[in-house]
Amino acid sequence: MDYIANSKNRKLKKQILGFLDRVNFWAEKLPISGRVVLFFTLVLGASLFFPWFRFEYGSKDIELYTAFSLYTGYVGYGIILSVILIPFFLLSHTKKEKIRAMVPFRLSDTQLVVFVSSMILVSLIHLLLMMPIFSQFALTEVKSWYLVAMSSVTCIIVSAFFLSKKSKEESIELRHLDHRSEVNIPDEYATILSKKHKNDNDDDSNMVLPI
Repeated sequence: MDYIANSKNRKLKKQILGFLDRVNFWAEKLPISGRVVLFFTLVLGASLFFPWFRFEYGSKDIELYTAFSLYTGYVGYGIILSVILIPFFLLSHTKKEKIRAMVPFRLSDTQLVVFVSSMILVSLIHLLLMMPIFSQFALTEVKSWYLVAMSSVTCIIVSAFFLSKKSKEESIELRHLDHRSEVNIPDEYATILSKKHKNDNDDDSNMVLPI
């Protein structure tokens, strides 16, 4: 039994290390702005498990609430999904294309990052606007980890802008190189292609029936 358990543990460890290696490989291929997006996404995910608000009631009872509490509207669960979604679309390749094939619209990676992070930012601002209502029942205080989450989302949106700009520049450069490769064909290849085209025309003319 110990041998079977150790074998399963080694297999699981190998799978985890292989997954981390693939993540590291694709993360290194991202531009700096893409890595910044991943970093602040991790910071945002970590901030969810620390106190966001402090409530002090009339009886002087103090309670700390995270993003997974009632007073935050359980917004943490939605942000967790977003924290998973952003790295998935930045690092995955074949699997995300399968998902895109099932939806009736297509968003680029940077557009999705901006859309998701903007929705998170709207949720955080909504919580901040709700604080005056909560303060009627208890003395509230915004903790530093809420500010960390707000700053992380803002940095993700700004970095996604530069990531989109970088992706657009690379796309334009690739199209420019393709255009140049079509125009500047070496003379020897141009001669071969012209001969081949001529031979193809000759073959087509030989296939014409006399009638």
